[in-house]
Amino acid sequence: MKRKLVIAAVLWISFILQTSVFPMLDFLAAVPDVMLFLTVSIAFMQGRNEGILTGFICGLLTDLFYGDIFGFQALLYVIAGYFCGSFSQIYFDEDVKMPLLLVTVCDFVKNFIIYVSRFLLRGRLDFPGYLKGVIFPEAVSTILITLLFYRLVYRINHSLVEKEKKGRQSLWIRD
Repeated sequence: MKRKLVIAAVLWISFILQTSVFPMLDFLAAVPDVMLFLTVSIAFMQGRNEGILTGFICGLLTDLFYGDIFGFQALLYVIAGYFCGSFSQIYFDEDVKMPLLLVTVCDFVKNFIIYVSRFLLRGRLDFPGYLKGVIFPEAVSTILITLLFYRLVYRINHSLVEKEKKGRQSLWIRD
């Protein structure tokens, strides 16, 4: 129960940062996708199921605030959570290189899908302009957020996992 409350608080704080704090920072060329970073990080640390659930909640929050098609961002975040959760058993979660690569790939793929579904199908063919004006700046700012905050999310997750392990070793709790 405590794990769910802590993750819900982290989700809410991340949503507040993405929607109200980071847009006010002038030195960033674009608003970083903190919700995607959080989805990728939790999926990479905990696996597919946690990644899918986190992605769904992050996507719904993003759809409520930004979305014009309800559920579209949720679908993209769920796919990202599933994809990144596939790597949870293969790589060590304390190293930042793999989550950095996953965040980069997921950000590019998500924005490419958004370009195809919202612009290309409407006849707007300026992909180089979209790439230069939207995809690259958002990817760079999301990568910076990953470099700055991945260790914090890792420490929070690690402490929650350790507390769960200690609780299961108690004589009073059965498995």
